[in-house]
Amino acid sequence: AVLRKPRGPFAMLVASLAGATIAAGALYLYTTRESSPAKIAESKRLFRKKAYEASLAAATEACQLAADGSQHRTALLHLAALHHAMNRFDDSLATLDKVEAVVTDDLDLVPLLHARAEVLEAADRPLELAAEQLARARDVRRRASGPESMEAAYAAFNLARVLTLQLQKAEDAAALLQQAESLVLEAHGIALAAGDATQAATFVDEILELLTADSAACATASQLRAAYLEASGEEWSPKPLDVLIVGAGASGVGMGILLTKVFRLRPQRVLLVERGGGVGESFLRWPREMRFISPSFNQQGWTKSFDLNSIAHGTSPAYTLHAQHPSGTQYADYINEIAEAAKLNVQLRTEVLSVAPIDGGGFNVRVRAAGEEVTKRSRYVVWAAGEFQYPRESPDAFAGAGLCTHNSRVRSWKEMPGDEYVLIGGYESGVDAAVNLAKAGKQATVLASTGTWDVQTTDPSTELAPYTAERLREVTATGFSPRPKLMAPLRVVSVERASEGGFNVAAEWQAAPPPPPMSRSMRKPFTSPAHSTLGREDVVLHTAQPPVLCTGFEGSVASAARHLFKFAGEAAPDEADPSSASPPAKDLLEQLARDADDVAKQSAEKHAARERATGCAAGAPLLTSEDESTKVPGVFLVGPSVRHGKLSFCFIYKFRQRFGIVANAICRGLGRDTKSAVEACRKMDMFLDDLSCCQGTCGETC
Repeated sequence: AVLRKPRGPFAMLVASLAGATIAAGALYLYTTRESSPAKIAESKRLFRKKAYEASLAAATEACQLAADGSQHRTALLHLAALHHAMNRFDDSLATLDKVEAVVTDDLDLVPLLHARAEVLEAADRPLELAAEQLARARDVRRRASGPESMEAAYAAFNLARVLTLQLQKAEDAAALLQQAESLVLEAHGIALAAGDATQAATFVDEILELLTADSAACATASQLRAAYLEASGEEWSPKPLDVLIVGAGASGVGMGILLTKVFRLRPQRVLLVERGGGVGESFLRWPREMRFISPSFNQQGWTKSFDLNSIAHGTSPAYTLHAQHPSGTQYADYINEIAEAAKLNVQLRTEVLSVAPIDGGGFNVRVRAAGEEVTKRSRYVVWAAGEFQYPRESPDAFAGAGLCTHNSRVRSWKEMPGDEYVLIGGYESGVDAAVNLAKAGKQATVLASTGTWDVQTTDPSTELAPYTAERLREVTATGFSPRPKLMAPLRVVSVERASEGGFNVAAEWQAAPPPPPMSRSMRKPFTSPAHSTLGREDVVLHTAQPPVLCTGFEGSVASAARHLFKFAGEAAPDEADPSSASPPAKDLLEQLARDADDVAKQSAEKHAARERATGCAAGAPLLTSEDESTKVPGVFLVGPSVRHGKLSFCFIYKFRQRFGIVANAICRGLGRDTKSAVEACRKMDMFLDDLSCCQGTCGETC
């Protein structure tokens, strides 16, 4: 049969494989076990049981048992749909070619052509190939049913949709837009003449929604807006986005891919806004010598997990970049590549100014882009703005802190002026700076509150990475020059300009903490000219260059989203005084008190109460078990700032495992069935809902 809805017939076939085909089962009860229809029914049952290879074998046998041309065509279409559902696109297209070879009636070509268009689109082949198939289908439907029939209207719309999708990358975008407008206006006119104003408005609305990803094209579509008004009696306005993601870095792009590719939200309904000029902006700002401390290796297929630095299953920075420890620039290239491949809807140079809940649900997100402020509406907001662009460099940290330079401001250690530096902070960033300065022939002195180079814990988030430790051993070994000086435990109390020029850094020795248990450790101790000196006199070091702060990052949540999250150590909402809050905060508290669902609110507060403001959780944003804000329901957090009790999700291989949790919560809120998507996430190791399996240790290095 010729499908009458905009959705293609092949999509229905694919959906039937995953859905309950009770009717199909009943239809084939009368057949023998060895008939083609019976084998198709068996194939569908096996597919629902996830016995994919057995399902494929049954479908192949159905083709062999087909008694006539009609059965053979049906069996081949089922086999092609099965290949499509299993992402075997080349096999699906080859099977569809076999279908075309046995088709004798033009009308039988229509489902075949639609099926081929859907496979080509799903396989990310050039969209003009899909458009060719839909153009052929349109010709057939117009000849068979007449150019003024609703069949012709749906055919025109299907072709207009694919042409509209081509606009973003086409050189002849203006011509494509004109053609798409003409086709959808044709469909609109036919529907109006048939007395179906609702469908006429739907045709136009679908195309205008697709055009919202291209603001210039949308602005010129005045004819479409007028057509929508004619059919509906209302001015057209964009529907609220399903999800607005703040940030297009590792967590933002990874989340966007999971929402659109696994949970199947339309890419046009998920918008990523990035204040920088490119995808992965933070990585582009890394010092040129900085590298990933977690190693990349393309082990997918041989282990249950995949590349530690991958943000999407089926991708690998090691494979894409051929680099084990990528640089920031390399990693930004990787993120940009997979964002483009996934056709994510990314808006660059767009800064989020405010996020405000709307009565009845959703958010108004005020943004500034190209010098103009606009408001975008979204059902949900995912905060994924990361940490690197929000350094911990408060001038109040100690006297004279404002005279220092944070390590995130350094573009290249090799190109830094002078030949010696004092580094304040001894965790990953401090040791990385010391190593890179030493390799550049510059003397580095590290002042650390904890001798992290001697810390051994079971949580890789709270000890130096093996890659860092290995490089530190290299530059502190006897014979290397200049060897970094490692001094701990020290607390810097002041930095002053020296009368003779340069800077004086004053620090106080601290009581050495008891060494952590290191039973049967085979680690080689570090050696350094001033390794863990335990003097009793205060230390004053002179340096010609501004000292470098290697003190970590405040993070975007604490710096730019405090109004959206509650933090460990702060008063609970019922302990806060709304009258003392700023007007926006006061309004927000009152809004939540009026509209928040009581059960959800109580559950969130109980979860928050279990969090403790100590260790890694100190000052961390408080989240529900689904990583939703306990302060503003509907706002979720992904990325390195996620904490649950003593567990820190600061590495990519950790925080990516929570993407599925957030996506599931959002899509259930949108009323979607998420069962199969959740199962897929579990198979990818991207649905970590049992935190008891995570071993965590938390100390001062947090």
